[in-house]
Amino acid sequence: MMQHECFLAYAPRGAGLLCAVAYVSGEPDIVGWFVGAKGRSYPSAYFRVENFFAAEQKRFWATAGSDIYGGWRYDYARGDSELEPTEPVDDDLCHVLDRLEDVFVAEWLVFKGDLRFDVEKAVYAREGWVTSDVLIEHRKLAKFDREGPAWTFYSHGFNDEVLRYLIARWPLDHYNSSPARPARSEGARAGHRPF
Repeated sequence: MMQHECFLAYAPRGAGLLCAVAYVSGEPDIVGWFVGAKGRSYPSAYFRVENFFAAEQKRFWATAGSDIYGGWRYDYARGDSELEPTEPVDDDLCHVLDRLEDVFVAEWLVFKGDLRFDVEKAVYAREGWVTSDVLIEHRKLAKFDREGPAWTFYSHGFNDEVLRYLIARWPLDHYNSSPARPARSEGARAGHRPF
């Protein structure tokens, strides 16, 4: 699997986990998985933004939850448009996305019901941090930029344009239209390969 890029946002004195997103890119598309706060729940979805790196019209397809085999159910490029019928997801891409979620979650996140959850929750309580049904592994929080009310982490090759595009359209509560760091040049996209 190609190297993924990720972004996570956490409000230690506010809502807790705001969002976590991981993606891989292959010109002209990006595909990935996200989870984040929406009210008191933490929905997740696989996604594909067709033509992200092209001038053509973009499609922001997403699944209903983590049901990758149920197909693309929404096109968030057109608002909260539910697709009828759903668009099937290529079987090879299903495997790429399933693996991406597994690797990203194992590295960064702990869900309620996971054996590690109570240990993580105790550390959060000791530090006075807000907890929710999804936690970031506490050791990983040392890597976060802690300036401001929301702590953030960007992987080295994360493309800020991806975050700007997603948060303006996805169904999560995290709508930060100006990421904490400045956008990078076109050179930040170098090295993208097809899936």
